[in-house]
Amino acid sequence: MKKVLLFIVCLFLAAVGTVSAHAGHETKHVSVLVNGVTVDSGANHISSGKLFISLHSFARVFEKDVRVAKDNRTAVFNGKTLKEIRMYKGEPTAPIRDLAAAVGAQQVSWDAKTQEAYVLALPGGTIKLTPVVPMMGEHWANLQDMPIGPIYGVYKGKLVFIEYMVAQDDFIKGVSHPNLGGMKGLPSPSVIQTDIEFQEHGHEGFEIPHYDIHAYFITDEEQQLIK
Repeated sequence: MKKVLLFIVCLFLAAVGTVSAHAGHETKHVSVLVNGVTVDSGANHISSGKLFISLHSFARVFEKDVRVAKDNRTAVFNGKTLKEIRMYKGEPTAPIRDLAAAVGAQQVSWDAKTQEAYVLALPGGTIKLTPVVPMMGEHWANLQDMPIGPIYGVYKGKLVFIEYMVAQDDFIKGVSHPNLGGMKGLPSPSVIQTDIEFQEHGHEGFEIPHYDIHAYFITDEEQQLIK
């Protein structure tokens, strides 16, 4: 009898352990950022190897509306139909790559060590122009906006600065450049520091005397680590 009871207890403990492990997998913290802005929701989770994100929280950082079908199976976001909706903790969620595609994001990166997903969402037509430049990162832009910009700095998939290049002669002649493009309609982190550097002889891409104006979203210490 004692052996039977011991066997039942062991089965019970094993079952509890299995449920706990499964629950731990479902509820582990997943950090999600869009251009450095947090998509805050306890519904962000991993299921079957896919990262699902709170649909409403993701739409909120873009200040856009989302419509979820009555059967909770599909949704319309930014004019795109999302067909893989999963209800989790009472919230509709969708795969991060589907959401990124709906806003025309350039990249989605994942850091397994920190359990952090990062969506790089820059204006349409923005492409990578250079490899990593020390203490700056890659340079991305829409060729139609060159040479003034905006130019976006990206390092390891993350947005680190926005840049404008203004000719020295424009300052001398009092030329104005109103309403330059930027991050309108997109999530944007806070500017932490700004560098204004005079390029006496210009450089590749803008070969006349001009000023490079970098507004950084990272600290100077973080900037120095970019190699």
